[in-house]
Amino acid sequence: MALAVLGRRAEDRHTPWLTRLLEALRVQHRRIRARQALARIDHRTLRDAGIDPVAATYEASLPFWVAERRLRDL
Repeated sequence: MALAVLGRRAEDRHTPWLTRLLEALRVQHRRIRARQALARIDHRTLRDAGIDPVAATYEASLPFWVAERRLRDL
């Protein structure tokens, strides 16, 4: 009854929670894919891009729940 008074449907209560969950899963998936791609780049190409290969190896080994860093700033 209270939700009807506020003009919200009962199923709308869960939308923000579900949206946040889906966004978190998207971010984690993006991190996994980016780190896999980074691990495949050879050291010569990394140096040509101005990225330290040791920093790239470290970044590629981080778990998906750790936010990525800008490798050129290291």
